[in-house]
Parts: sequence; structure tokens; C-alpha cells
Amino acid sequence: MTGAPRFAMQFTVLEPILTREHARRLTDLARMADDYGLHSIGVGDTGFRLNEAAARVTLLALGTTHTYVGMRPTNPWTRDPQIAAAFLATIDGITGGRAFMEVATGDSAVRSVGRRPATRARLEEYVTCVRDLLATGHGRYDGRDIRVFTGPRDPVRISVGAEGPRMLRLAGAVGDAASIGTGLTPEVVAWSLEQLRQGARERGRRTATEPWFTVRSALDADREVARDRLLPSLASILHHSMRHGVEDRLVPERHHAAVREYVDAYALADHQRADGGNARLMGELGLAGFAMDRWGMAGDASDWIRRIEELAGRGARRMWLANRGGLDELERTLRAFGEEVLPRVR
Repeated sequence: MTGAPRFAMQFTVLEPILTREHARRLTDLARMADDYGLHSIGVGDTGFRLNEAAARVTLLALGTTHTYVGMRPTNPWTRDPQIAAAFLATIDGITGGRAFMEVATGDSAVRSVGRRPATRARLEEYVTCVRDLLATGHGRYDGRDIRVFTGPRDPVRISVGAEGPRMLRLAGAVGDAASIGTGLTPEVVAWSLEQLRQGARERGRRTATEPWFTVRSALDADREVARDRLLPSLASILHHSMRHGVEDRLVPERHHAAVREYVDAYALADHQRADGGNARLMGELGLAGFAMDRWGMAGDASDWIRRIEELAGRGARRMWLANRGGLDELERTLRAFGEEVLPRVR
């Protein structure tokens, strides 16, 4: 891939969208992202922590004219394929073809309703069913026939979230895009891209899956503030990406025992909470620096510019910038990114 880096942005809004003023501000945030030329913007589908994702995506859709909008990610358990297809058809119609969906096996969202993360086979069946429903109005999932009455539609962009080798290969096999959460170190970037290619080769695919690397990010003029703000997000991805073990994850051996202890002790109730114990535990086990190097980008605008150039040189040229905070904080981050960072990296 050549040319300037491309960017998408995740908005994890850590306050309820309960009033018309909240809704207006979220729509304005989407309008800003659209004006700055971001490829995509998305919100998570974690019901026990956030407001209903479909409503928030609709607000994003109303604020954009060319940016893709969607959930990032949803999962096969809490968003039935019939509901997902109907939602995608609606958003795709509102935006004139700019809906997307990212699907992964699920973590906090599925555990909070008493489920275990989906298997790869179930995830592939889910993706196939959603595509069939949009294309023909009919699909099969989990042994049952499903119908929707939205009329045949053009394909909707479906990305597969991947944080391990087998999920990367599945993303290469079935995804229009892959949201890669394995990390950002040179060896991890190269390894991840090869896993995508291998998955495509195994299925005989001729169309390459677009690789998008997840960058857990915090932007602030005060570097220490940015770093501290990012720690709960790093604590989340450290758990999620290592929950099946450190094998085949390119983790330095000196961290193996600490990572295992961290995963075993992770508290779901504190998931991405700034005042929770997961980030503190990560620091106590000596894993904060490892997590920052592998997944993070924290600091002021100059720090972001250097990090983006570094990542692009490694081959991570499509980046999902995962940001969290209140609406005021997210607006400041987006404005600084659009006005101080983007002009320097495009």
C-alpha cells in the first residue's frame, strides 16, 4: 500500500446520550470528523456500558456526507443477524451506501449477558447470513431460516475484528476489511499482515482484505494526562487480546507470567473504567509499558505525528484511532487531530 496514511476514529462516549443536547453534540462530532475527511467513524456495541448503539450510529449518520458510519464492533450473540441486517439496510439507505459493520467474537458485551465469546465458525456463519439477508432477503443462522423485507441491496462493508492468528486468517478469508488488534510493533505488524494473506490464500480469494490497525489513543497538550487517560483502554485490549493465552501472540517471554496473572484477575465490572482496578493491576505487574508500546499512542500533537509516521513506516498505514471520554474531551481530541496532526501526516 502506498500513499498517505488513512484514518478512522472510534468514539467511546463515556457519558449517557440522554437529552436532545447530547444527541446534537454527538451529531456535531460526526460532522467534524466528516469535514476533516476521516474514512470511517464508529461506536461500540456494549449495552451494559453504553447507550444503544443503533441510536448512536443513526446520529453519526445524520452528521455525515461522505464518511462511513457503523458499529465497531458488534458480535453474533447480542445482535441477531436479522436485527443487524435490518439496521445496516436502514443506515445504508440514510447515508447513500456508507454503512459498515465490524463484527468480532465478543468480550464484555457477551460476558455481561452470560455468554462465552463466539467461535470462529459461528462468526463466519453470522457474516454469511447478514450478507445473504441484505442481498436476497433470506439467510440461515444457527439452524433456522431468517427473512427480512428490505429488498435486495448492494453489499455493505463488513470488517472482522481480529486479535489472534486464527481470527486474522478468518478475516483474510471472509472480511472486506480487518480491524487488527494484535499490536503495532514492527514484528507484530508484519506477522499480522502475513496472517491475513494466508487466510485469503487458503480460501482462494482474489480480493484482498483491507488491513486497519487499531491504535488505542489519547491526545492532550499535557503528555502525562494523555498517558493516564489511555491506561484503562490499554488494560482492556491487553486482556482481550491475551485471554486465550500468550502463545502465538509474539509476547516477550519475560512478560508471559505477568500477562497470565493479569488475564486471570481481570475484573469485568471495571472494564475501561478510569477509576477501576484493571489499569492499576496492569501497572503493578509491570505491563503498562509493554501495553503502551504494543497498542498505544499517547501525548501531544507532535507525539502523535511521530508515532503515525513510525507506524506508517512499519506498514500500518490504515489506522483506527480508538478514543474514549466525555463529549467535551472527544471534541478537543478530534479538533486537535484535524487541525494540528492531519495537515502534517497527509
